[in-house]
Amino acid sequence: MLEFHPVVLAAGRGTRMTDLVSHKPKALLPIGNRPMLWYPINTLQKAGFEEAIVVVLSSYVTETQKLLEMCGVTMKLDIVGIPDQDYMGTADTLRYIKDRIKRDVLVVSCDLVMEVSLHHVANIFRTYDATVTMLLCSPSDQPADVAIPGPKFKKQSERDFIGFTQGSNRVLFMTSEADLADMNDDKIKFKKSLFRKHPNMNVRSNLTDCHLYVMKKWVINYLAENRQISSIKGELIPHLVRKQFSKQRKAEIPNADESVISEKDKSDIFSHIPVSSMTDILDKTTWIDHTGDMEDCFHGDHIRCYAHIVTGGLCVRTNTVASYCETNKQIHRYLSSLQKDAQNIEPTAVLKGKPQIGSDCLVGNSSTIAEKVSIKRSVIGQHCVIGEKVKISNSVLQDHVRIADGCNIQGCIISSDASVGEKSDLKDCIVGPAQSLPANSKYTNESLVAAEEMLEI
Repeated sequence: MLEFHPVVLAAGRGTRMTDLVSHKPKALLPIGNRPMLWYPINTLQKAGFEEAIVVVLSSYVTETQKLLEMCGVTMKLDIVGIPDQDYMGTADTLRYIKDRIKRDVLVVSCDLVMEVSLHHVANIFRTYDATVTMLLCSPSDQPADVAIPGPKFKKQSERDFIGFTQGSNRVLFMTSEADLADMNDDKIKFKKSLFRKHPNMNVRSNLTDCHLYVMKKWVINYLAENRQISSIKGELIPHLVRKQFSKQRKAEIPNADESVISEKDKSDIFSHIPVSSMTDILDKTTWIDHTGDMEDCFHGDHIRCYAHIVTGGLCVRTNTVASYCETNKQIHRYLSSLQKDAQNIEPTAVLKGKPQIGSDCLVGNSSTIAEKVSIKRSVIGQHCVIGEKVKISNSVLQDHVRIADGCNIQGCIISSDASVGEKSDLKDCIVGPAQSLPANSKYTNESLVAAEEMLEI
């Protein structure tokens, strides 16, 4: 795995979970009492990587370093800050750090929580000398439909339509439902050139892009000269998939007034592709990657896109309130495989009397649980104080939360430093950071976040 340079993208604004990110970035939100960012870094570390680039907002470089050290991360991390005031897409971020990337790159989003071995993706990349290999997962690996904390709203469909060669994992086509809506078109259109080479294609609409990609170093060089590409998933990957079936421009003799390397030639993607020793080897063998015709290996394509599809285990993007809440509830099942010394109830937690804490719960460091408390399918953060006769179910309490006596908390997310007054009843609510609810509060499907703390989009 050392032939890849890992990059963790952790500067996202969390625009799909604005109620939770007014006081800290998405990458540092706790999942199972560990920062979200810890999970992809732990995956890299378990795969054998010794160093990685981590991109965060400049104002959180120090806090990020501190939290990861507290979690026992031993990898050498090059934490790069990007200006808070600049909006950068994921492709813009790669362009920003291009000089730090020295070899083929493995890019992963900070919100990917999984126990999938990275060797599966890497082996596909190596076997087919791929331009890019992406990780996809099936819907069964994503959180099921559950009650979502906060105001009710109509869930928008975010399906991707991905075409594969029949019986193979090569990606031939990729578009999203949002792209079709932008074009006011409800029909998927395919280029004739695609079917000339691949008359049989299997199109799936039930896969989720996990935002983990292994790609050639030359793709980063290409990005550096094509600044119109801002997003990896939304623009770069579909662009590479389409370019598989484009023809390389013929070299032209430049005019006397034109530089030897013209702007037109520089923008041609094929001019960035170096001669591959693997291609030379394949040209001298009889091995081919497909069936059904006698064409050369890869049909002579210089750009090749592949995918590894996860069919079981933990693999989820925690980029919405719903997925954040459900991942917290499910993470107890996988912590022992992710971290050897993980415990559901930390040794420094104080349990008074005999509170009822389910085996599907987590309790963080230095939290205090009073007598006659019932906690089911929930995560209690670090340094929390839970009063007597409190009932908590299907909820996430972040760090330094205080719940007074006699409260009933059901299906809620209580953000860090918030407090709930005695005998309050909350159901399917979000309580924002540092919010203080008075005694006898009763709310259902509310987002209790101060207006001035909402993230401006």
